Amino acid sequence: MRGRVGWSIAVAALVLALAAPARGQQAPTLGAPPSPNVTVQTTPSGTSSGGGGLKTWQEALIFAAGLILIGGITIAILADARERSRRIGHGGPVAESGPSPDRHRHRQRSKQEARAKAKRARAQRRKNR
Repeated sequence: MRGRVGWSIAVAALVLALAAPARGQQAPTLGAPPSPNVTVQTTPSGTSSGGGGLKTWQEALIFAAGLILIGGITIAILADARERSRRIGHGGPVAESGPSPDRHRHRQRSKQEARAKAKRARAQRRKNR
């Protein structure tokens, strides 16, 4: 019995919900004369009544320009990455014996120059006290 009551309440609520918008349209006029139904007819003003969107060739042109732009960005990024890796020294053939002796001498020389520069700077600061 409960099942039937529950369903009937749900159906009644659904009917009332669907009937509410219909009742809202027929509001009482309280003695005023009913307003006449006026329909406004629009006339075309020289423009086509088409969708107004882009034509197929325009869409294809925009799509192609986008692909070219993305391709150019990709090429620029890859070229820059390759150039930087060559400058840093990565990506070359792997030497089995480790770093070259010339590279080691360069590091030692640059370290000695940095130490000498720091030593001169400290001496100058002591002199200016």
